[in-house]
Amino acid sequence: FSVSFENSNNVCRLTRPSAMSDDLSMTPLDASDTVPLVRLEFDVEEDSSGARESEPTRAEITANLPRATSRTIALNTWLYMATPMSMPATVKDSGARLAAVFFTYGAVSTYWTGRVIGDAFAVDPDSSTYARMTSRATARVLNRHGYSDSTCERWRKKVELWTLLVQFSTYYLDACVQIVYVTQYFGQMFPKVKLCAWTWALLVGCLVMPVVQMPTLHDSGRVVGLPVVCVCVALVVLFSEIALTKPWEECSPGPTYGKAKTRSTMFSSLGNFAYAFGGHGLFPEELREMKDPSEWPQVMNTVYGTMVPIYIAVMYWGYKAYGDFAKGNINLNFRRNFGNVLSMLMQTVQCYYGVFFTNIALMMHVETALGVDPTTSWGVRTRFGVPPAIFRLIFRTSFLATQVLLAAIFLAASGDVIINLQGLAGGGGGGG
Repeated sequence: FSVSFENSNNVCRLTRPSAMSDDLSMTPLDASDTVPLVRLEFDVEEDSSGARESEPTRAEITANLPRATSRTIALNTWLYMATPMSMPATVKDSGARLAAVFFTYGAVSTYWTGRVIGDAFAVDPDSSTYARMTSRATARVLNRHGYSDSTCERWRKKVELWTLLVQFSTYYLDACVQIVYVTQYFGQMFPKVKLCAWTWALLVGCLVMPVVQMPTLHDSGRVVGLPVVCVCVALVVLFSEIALTKPWEECSPGPTYGKAKTRSTMFSSLGNFAYAFGGHGLFPEELREMKDPSEWPQVMNTVYGTMVPIYIAVMYWGYKAYGDFAKGNINLNFRRNFGNVLSMLMQTVQCYYGVFFTNIALMMHVETALGVDPTTSWGVRTRFGVPPAIFRLIFRTSFLATQVLLAAIFLAASGDVIINLQGLAGGGGGGG
């Protein structure tokens, strides 16, 4: 038998060789034949050229992502968490005793929840985003309490949407924080260049634009070591500055302690501690891109085993040195010398990379939802008629431009912009 396809009505027709024909021409089966007639119908979508092209789904794109080593994941997690320079000002806002409570709670609870996220991913690897993991956990809890499947599903969708919105706003604001940091550093490093804050912010956006074009976390493995080294150099400069100046002995007037605290300043301090231990919203994505997710406990132990002691040392010595005068941008407390400039240069590199790391989950989520594969660049065309590399260039540049605009607006505000903005990001989304 042979199969022919009638394009006019999408019917597949079976035919057999004619018994009376020498050339074995094909004649359709009819109802009088003893062989049953089978009618097959399908829905066919055709593009304008008549050829069918299947666009990759989000699940297919996710499954094909290149995998990163545990070293790359650990360095990225460590780097995102590394905000030691604002710790003295965070202590100032709540006072030393309350800061010790906030810090201990933040370190213990976030380490534990980080391990829980790893265990949850091991049980359900399809929960590859924080929103999906949270919503599925909510549905399971409701199901255990006897709620119907329809109720569980309805709440699952709501929680996933709410979590996604909170996560989006948190990381979006965090990228603005990094841009504000770099803008202030430029203003300090080049005081003779008379530019407005928004002009510096625009320049920072232009310099950051190439960094955010890295398609995935896997690609960051080639460069993540550099900003990690820069953070270490900045820490050396910080402790050297404190050791050389000893403000509590040499400065007159010296640092004061015990400034009156308000609910606003204490909430800001709590939000900044949440920000300091943030990054959990990216943990499922990091697990998804790991070559061996079973190594996640080692990642958590490495990150917290090194960052917690660094935080404690910076909080103690930084607050002792500058007390109630500590700034969110602690370089404002330093002398104007080579070490200060070097520190700002090192932190600028960290912040450049921070803009990429805080945005990568957001950008990839939108791109995969639109069927744009981050693992391809030029070989195919997206539904928008351009290669993926061109789509990423246009979309990510536009996305970054909105953050530069918001950062410029925040820079026009009064007060300690960095501490307030970090507190907003950390308080709103628990640091992500």
